[in-house]
Amino acid sequence: MELCTDLLHLTSAFQLFLQTLALAHLSGHYSVCVVRSIHDDVRLEFPRAIVTVTLESPYNTTDTTFGDRLVRSINAGCEGFMVLEGALFPFLDHFRSAHEAAHFRAHNKRIIATVRLGPVERERLLHHDTMEVTPNMLLVEVNESEGMVGLYTTKLSPEKPRGIVAELMLLERLRLGEELLLGLPESIRKFPDKLTDMEGRRVRLSTLPYPPCSVANEVPLGEGNARSTVPANYSLQADGTEILMVLELCRRHNCTLEIELVANSEWGQVYPNGSADGLIGSLIDRRSDVAVAAIYRWYNWYQYMTMSAYTGRSGISALVPRPRLLPYWQTPFLSFPPSLWLMVAVSFCVGTVAVFLTEHARHHIRPLSGSTSHNNRLIDSIFFMVSLYVEQSVPLPNSLLAGSMLLTFLLFGGFMIGNSYAGALACVMTIPRYEKSIDTRADFAASGMKWSGPTVAWMNSLLMAEQPELVTIRNRYEVHGGDTLARYSHTRRDMGYVHERLQYGSYALESFINLNATRLLQPLKEDVFWEQIVTACSKTWPLMGYYDDLILRVQQNGILRYWELGSVIRNMGLEIQRNLANARVQDSDHEPVKLRMAHFLGVFFILFVGLSLASHQRVLHHLPGEIDLIAAEHILVLTNRKWNALISSNVLSMVRPSRYSSRLTSCDGPRYIHSSFLSPSSPGRMPDFWPMLFSSSRLRSSSISRRSSVRRFFSAASCCSAFQTRSWFFIVFGCHDFFVF
Repeated sequence: MELCTDLLHLTSAFQLFLQTLALAHLSGHYSVCVVRSIHDDVRLEFPRAIVTVTLESPYNTTDTTFGDRLVRSINAGCEGFMVLEGALFPFLDHFRSAHEAAHFRAHNKRIIATVRLGPVERERLLHHDTMEVTPNMLLVEVNESEGMVGLYTTKLSPEKPRGIVAELMLLERLRLGEELLLGLPESIRKFPDKLTDMEGRRVRLSTLPYPPCSVANEVPLGEGNARSTVPANYSLQADGTEILMVLELCRRHNCTLEIELVANSEWGQVYPNGSADGLIGSLIDRRSDVAVAAIYRWYNWYQYMTMSAYTGRSGISALVPRPRLLPYWQTPFLSFPPSLWLMVAVSFCVGTVAVFLTEHARHHIRPLSGSTSHNNRLIDSIFFMVSLYVEQSVPLPNSLLAGSMLLTFLLFGGFMIGNSYAGALACVMTIPRYEKSIDTRADFAASGMKWSGPTVAWMNSLLMAEQPELVTIRNRYEVHGGDTLARYSHTRRDMGYVHERLQYGSYALESFINLNATRLLQPLKEDVFWEQIVTACSKTWPLMGYYDDLILRVQQNGILRYWELGSVIRNMGLEIQRNLANARVQDSDHEPVKLRMAHFLGVFFILFVGLSLASHQRVLHHLPGEIDLIAAEHILVLTNRKWNALISSNVLSMVRPSRYSSRLTSCDGPRYIHSSFLSPSSPGRMPDFWPMLFSSSRLRSSSISRRSSVRRFFSAASCCSAFQTRSWFFIVFGCHDFFVF
């Protein structure tokens, strides 16, 4: 009976001691989880919420029901754990899996456990795989025969070549009694801290080469600032804004950084069967505690890891081909935009119809004297409008007031269009014109251009996008290998390439973008989307709270800006950064240029088209023997007169449209397009070759022949070329009246 009474007193004193420990070390947590077996009977009075998890069978370590209950208790906000003797090892077996399955993340986990430290239990405890992730552990061993309790904690030390060694360290031995109710001894008033000084223990980090965020290069053994996660005959020199953050953490807490470079250098993904690869696979397989390489807040990764405070802002955009100079043969067509060309064509058609109807009505109301019939042809009206648009003289009959008013306004409109074209042409020929540039996200979506990268992880942020532009851009993303993308960046102009711009303006590029590629590409002016860069950490990493505190301190002091610039200079060089930053800045070869022969390709192109059409018509409607002998005669005469007459001082005075033909020669009847050289019979004058090229066509002539239709083709091509030539000379000499045209 006395033994039972002593046992009851001992049990009561032990429960009061556990309650005192819980109040001292677990009162700062949101809630406390009491884990016990069905044989343990401990009642705690605690000011915080308490969740009790009961183990039905202490010998069944694979009990899934216990694991599910533990997950639910963690999701209820449990950060501190009071683990009783019968449930300690099942709790440790489920510790990692339960926290990895839970949604709630707690940084400062503390465990107070009662235990019997026999030889078997001691060996099993010290070799348990959760010792590295549960450093904040306080063990209580009770000795009923002596009425004593021993307080132990684990001492973790680095093991060579890799790993840790766990030992038990005695903190205090106390006798259960009323004196413990007055307060705990000084040695156990503070919870054992094994994180402030980790004594060289490891922090395992997985990454991939992604400057300026993460870089790890092999160096001779003993010279680097990190080492590989597996024994190797080299060290690693780690650099980059994110790795520097982890290195600073290790400097403050006296730990050693171990780095794993993931295979295939990919961020990775989780597959439906539960397997994973890349960085996320390294965390899921528990090969690392931390993963860095510009990882974003991807929702499909969230359930497998803990996200740190953001280490920077990243703007994801596309590198698109730089616009090239437009070919010179397009110069005559660049004066007006397509919409204005459309309006000019519409006005030309409307004017042609109006002239045709007006002339038709005028000939019916007031027929020409001495003419019994007149055939008003549509081709006459077309050439009338052509003459107006190229600023050539046209007849303005005044026999009908309405017709005269219409023709006067058409003449004014043609004058405005012609002069506007000449002014715009001067600008086009002075300032080089380029292809349409892709500047914004809307331009990129509207261009139909695809974009690409080496991994699909770039699109994790757009998986739930609903904006039409983002959906379009997401659906056009393609994945190619690094070698293929390196070739595409130099050869294809129908594809963009993903990149990101960091918080302080530096460009983070994939390895396939080299120096030569940056001379061919330019970034968009705005981001396609933006993300926050975080560090992916294991849910059971004990340094998580310290790491978040360090990130906030670095951010608020501006140290990250210095790290980013230094990492860019050391690992990428500034030339690539300058090429991309100045891709849209005007280069020296984009300034106004002098006229060159290439600028005249457009007028030669128009002349070639007109002559080709005319030749085609002539071949179709004439036999070889019916070639115009007069044209052949003019060609022979011109050849014999030598070409030096064309470049003489009088050549400009000879190139005159019919507007000024009265100063040189008189022509009978109104002509739409007429100019002539002086008569070859006159001494010192050129042969009559001009009518062969700029063929005189009496548009109101009564004779309709195939020869006249051919000459009209020559006239259309020649008048357009003449107008282009006049515009070019106007640009060259800067004065319209320098020569008479």
